[in-house]
Amino acid sequence: MKVDLTPGYILHHRAYRETSLLLDVFSQDHGRVSLIAKGVRNKKRSQQGQFQLYQPLLLSWLVGYGELHTVNASEVMGPRYLLKENSTLCGLYLNELLVRLLPLNEAEPDIFNAYQLALAGLQAEQDNEIVLRLFEKRLLTQLGYGLILEYEAISGDKITEHQQYYYQPDLGLLPWQQGLSHATISGRSLQHLFNEAGFDQQSLQEIKQLMRSVINHYLGGKPLQSRQLFAQLQTYANKH
Repeated sequence: MKVDLTPGYILHHRAYRETSLLLDVFSQDHGRVSLIAKGVRNKKRSQQGQFQLYQPLLLSWLVGYGELHTVNASEVMGPRYLLKENSTLCGLYLNELLVRLLPLNEAEPDIFNAYQLALAGLQAEQDNEIVLRLFEKRLLTQLGYGLILEYEAISGDKITEHQQYYYQPDLGLLPWQQGLSHATISGRSLQHLFNEAGFDQQSLQEIKQLMRSVINHYLGGKPLQSRQLFAQLQTYANKH
């Protein structure tokens, strides 16, 4: 079986043997797939430059018997998204989330569109925090982990602007009470996230903590390398 020229992006690549690459790919029609591109690092006919992060591609591959398939054609589909400075780290974060959370060989066209929208936002130097939070929200929703942002989990009461809440994994939002150690988020910030508008510094900080808690739960507590890299760079910058 062969897949012909489907749009996709390289999420991660690494060298394999002397001349090949192993690719984690997010494709529009087949979701996340594992591919091997044989011979592309051969100096005489190098195609390695095509397989860059954030480069829209048309990819064809021969379907193997296991999870690894073989690239047999590739074309550049358009200009590469050019991410600068912190936006580059944000792009790595998006890619790592997709590698860690997406199942193999399941089409996710809405997530694919959300990914392209996020890359466009990062390239346009929009507020990175807003771009990331909206992508996280859309990713979780499409994976079936979407947050109920309008109502409390147990009582069903409507979220109110001045109340403080906390998130309970696999249950939802609950009113915060004195003595709890959970990170809190205001109803006001939840309304900003629900409406995808009105963000300010306080609401973005609270939403960031909420989304980090939710995503960590679905990652099984295993840390993201992109987060660690960003923290290291921030520490270095603060010292110099």
